[in-house]
Amino acid sequence: MNIRQVGSLFTNFLSDRDISLTENSDGRLESLHSEDAVTDALRERFGSNQSFTILPKSHNRSFGDIDIQIGSKVYPINIKMVSESTSTYNGGGPKVFQYVLLGKSGGTSWTKLVKQLSNSRPKRISNEYFYLVIYKRSNRAPAFVSLTDIAASSIVTNPSNPIQLKRELEITPRSEEEKVSFILGLFEEVLRKRAAPYLALKGLAA
Repeated sequence: MNIRQVGSLFTNFLSDRDISLTENSDGRLESLHSEDAVTDALRERFGSNQSFTILPKSHNRSFGDIDIQIGSKVYPINIKMVSESTSTYNGGGPKVFQYVLLGKSGGTSWTKLVKQLSNSRPKRISNEYFYLVIYKRSNRAPAFVSLTDIAASSIVTNPSNPIQLKRELEITPRSEEEKVSFILGLFEEVLRKRAAPYLALKGLAA
């Protein structure tokens, strides 16, 4: 079994499951607390599966909301609870770029990443980074997608919240070469937007 097949199991299960959301007037806190309800339901249903392992909640909690191990490979999955009123939501920052391009999941910085990528520009991505997207109070089916699957029209780059995903996710097929070009393009776009105020101050073109 591969990780995309695991994702299909999860979305099929969640499509038929009424997950009890934690009510909160702050949508961000509601989503944060409701993610636990989702991961608890997945652990209850698939905890004894022989084809993959759901790692303990404490495993790499700062990077993945739920981590799946298949053989020796661990896949961090970012669970996103999305309201129908949401236009965009956070898909990650420098740690995601580092994981996808360089295969590392530890802490990093923009400066460190630039140095690493300048010294050795990757020709292929090192890891896929997956999102399990659940639409709150909606009949819309959950989605399981990799960042490299998502069409450019469904992503907005932002200097403070670098990768912003749109509620209406469109998917596009890419070759391995196109995947790395796409992720590097997003990375460069974020850097350009982060530098724009300084360049404007100095009278330079952004």
